[in-house]
Amino acid sequence: MRSISPAGLTAIWFTGVFGAASLLAATPELKNENFDHDPGWEEINNRIVPEHPRTMVQDFGFSPTTKFTGGKPGEIGGRVSRTARLAYYAANLPTRTLNDKLSASGAFTFTDSTASSGIFVGFFNDQQTETARPTNSLGMNFDGERRGERLAVRMINANNESCGHFVTQFIPGKFRPTPLQLGRRYEWTLNYDPDANNGGGQFTYTLSGFDRDKDPIDSPISVDLPPGFKKAGATFNRFGIVNTRKAGGSLAFYMNDLAVNDQKWDFSTDPQWDGHDNRTSFSEMETPGAQDFGHSQTNFAGGKIGELGGTIWRSTFASYADRVGPLNLSQPLKASGRVVLTGADPDSDVCMGWFHSGAQNGEKKSPRDFIGVAIGGPTRVGHYFRPMVTKGDDERALPKTGPVLHPDGKPHTWSVAYDPAANSGHGAMTVKLDDETATLEVPENLRSGEMQLDRFGLFSPGIGGAKVKIYFDDLEYTAK
Repeated sequence: MRSISPAGLTAIWFTGVFGAASLLAATPELKNENFDHDPGWEEINNRIVPEHPRTMVQDFGFSPTTKFTGGKPGEIGGRVSRTARLAYYAANLPTRTLNDKLSASGAFTFTDSTASSGIFVGFFNDQQTETARPTNSLGMNFDGERRGERLAVRMINANNESCGHFVTQFIPGKFRPTPLQLGRRYEWTLNYDPDANNGGGQFTYTLSGFDRDKDPIDSPISVDLPPGFKKAGATFNRFGIVNTRKAGGSLAFYMNDLAVNDQKWDFSTDPQWDGHDNRTSFSEMETPGAQDFGHSQTNFAGGKIGELGGTIWRSTFASYADRVGPLNLSQPLKASGRVVLTGADPDSDVCMGWFHSGAQNGEKKSPRDFIGVAIGGPTRVGHYFRPMVTKGDDERALPKTGPVLHPDGKPHTWSVAYDPAANSGHGAMTVKLDDETATLEVPENLRSGEMQLDRFGLFSPGIGGAKVKIYFDDLEYTAK
């Protein structure tokens, strides 16, 4: 015979008098977690250590005896590896902003390339966040394969917003040629005019040395900065070579006959540029899919030591979450706390909120049922902080835009609130990041049927892509 506690007798009394015991028992509550110790949340694929880490080599800088770009010995360059660790070799420049004119020209060549290699060459700032491409930058982004290179010219402002143009023609998923040939000398110019485009700013680029009748290359090009882009700002204090910061291959690149603003170099002597990890070797641990998030003895989000977060790849499903269910969309849901984005690559996403634990099957691309915050977006914007609801494998709803979470390393306050009675009883959810909000009215088809939500936490959407580095602290969230 099952015993009944005094609380159980009270529930029976309420059942008899009001017929509402089940409703009282089902009332969700708010739970607090400040991560001052490991809360013991459920972990799925969230700590993956590479079994065979590669040895990465950076070996570029002043090259006094080579002349791959032609002329007399002396140039800059060498072998540059695509890896998460920042490496550069660059001239120290007087600080310029998007209100100043910028100009550069020179010649380059590639002598070797492997698959998935890449570098950036141009203006940038030596103080960098953990992004694949340098923020506060304007220049050439090369993407290499074994037979040749692709090229895009981009500007990325302080908010990690990007604008630019492919010089080598490019159609996503259909046409990705590598017409820049190994061993050929190319000459280029790059200019930025802050007064062009009705004061909104414009940069222009030219390339020569290719076969205009055969090579799928566009030159010259001009790019108008989008509205508001210039206002976000950028500061430049270096010009040089920077590795693309995502695990990949390597290439050998050389440059000469360089002019930047009012200064010229022929590299007949050592230019005494600044080098950062440009002559080194190490084991690459931050490889694609190497998830590393959960309870963290850090305080990036502010407050005391201890928070939730780390490195999350858009890869095989991984999560770190509290057991909170069962909950569903007939109940109000709330969550709030602090968040900080310390690094973010293009094509990277992460989700925070309530989801169904049945999604832990590694074959699934994402949780079947989810309501919460989706953090991601197009390269030109960065990472939206938007409300999202998913149901099953194919049904999903989220607004086109929302507040933008920048990888600036600064803590922000956030909240999400779902009201099942709003939107004529179909439900609506509002996400707030600092003082900005975005609201999603839940479509009727996502409210029909039952959604089972039994976890609250952080997870990877499970689609191939890159990584974010994000941290949360001082959470308050609806739990059962």
